[in-house]
Amino acid sequence: MLITLSVLTLILTGIATILFYIGIVGQYSGKWQKKAVYCLGVSFLSLSLLLSVTFIRDLDIYVLRSWYLLPLSWSILLVAFLIYFVHKQDIIFIFVAPLSFILLLSALIFMHQEKPMENLVTGPLLVVHLFLIFAGIALMGIAAGAGCLFIWQEKLLKNRVKLRNMPKNIPSLTALDKVNEVATNVGFPLYTVGLFSGFIWAYIAWERFFSFDLKEIISLLILALYGYLFYERKVHGTNGKKPAYIALCVFAISLFSIFIVNTFLPTHHSF
Repeated sequence: MLITLSVLTLILTGIATILFYIGIVGQYSGKWQKKAVYCLGVSFLSLSLLLSVTFIRDLDIYVLRSWYLLPLSWSILLVAFLIYFVHKQDIIFIFVAPLSFILLLSALIFMHQEKPMENLVTGPLLVVHLFLIFAGIALMGIAAGAGCLFIWQEKLLKNRVKLRNMPKNIPSLTALDKVNEVATNVGFPLYTVGLFSGFIWAYIAWERFFSFDLKEIISLLILALYGYLFYERKVHGTNGKKPAYIALCVFAISLFSIFIVNTFLPTHHSF
C-alpha cells in the first residue's frame, strides 16, 4: 500500500507540473492551471494519507532518508496551498510542483536502501523538531520560489520584453515580494524553534547539545542567513532583489544539507 500511494502521489505531482507549464506557455491558461491545482490537491491528499498510515505503523521510519523527504514535500505543498487560498495566487505552484516531484522521486529511489540513525531516541520532541524544521524549510522554499520568479520577471522587464510576449498569469513584482516577506516572517521563527528543539533532542539521544557535527554547523549557517533575511525584512524594510537572492541562497544550502550532507558526508544525521 505504501509503495502504491507513493507512486500515485509521484504521478499526480508530475502531471500537475506539466499542466502548470502548459498553462503558462499555451492558450486557455486559466483552464489548464485550474486542472493542475486540482491534480496537485489530490496528490497532496494522497501524500497525507501515506504519511498518516506510516506514522501509525512506525514512527522510526521518519528518520530514514526516503521518508525524511516525504514530510518535507508535504510541508511545501501545505504552505503553497495556504498561500493559494489566502492570496489567490497559483503561480507559486510552478516552483512548488516540480520541487515536490523531485523530492518524491528521490524518496522512491532511496527507499529500502538505508538504515535508521544509530542511538535513536524517538518521541514527541523528535516529532516537534522534524515538523518545525520541515515547516521552516518549506516556507523558505516558497520564499525562494517567489524570489526566483521575481528576479526572472524583473529581468524580462529590464530587457523591455513586450507585455504581450510575457507569460500569462504572472503576478506583479509587488505580489511576489509580499509572498517572500510573509514566508520569511513566519518561517524563521518556526525554523529557529525547530532547530533548538533538535539540540535538546540531541542531548537526550547523544548526551550533548552540540558536537560540531557538519549537519549541525550547516544548520546554524542556515539559521544565521535566515535570521539576516528576517532582520532585513522586519527592521530595515528591505524588499526587491536582495531578499530574493538571500532566500534562494538559504534554500540552496538547505537542499545541499538534505541531499549531500545527509547522504555522502560523515554526520550523526547520516542514514
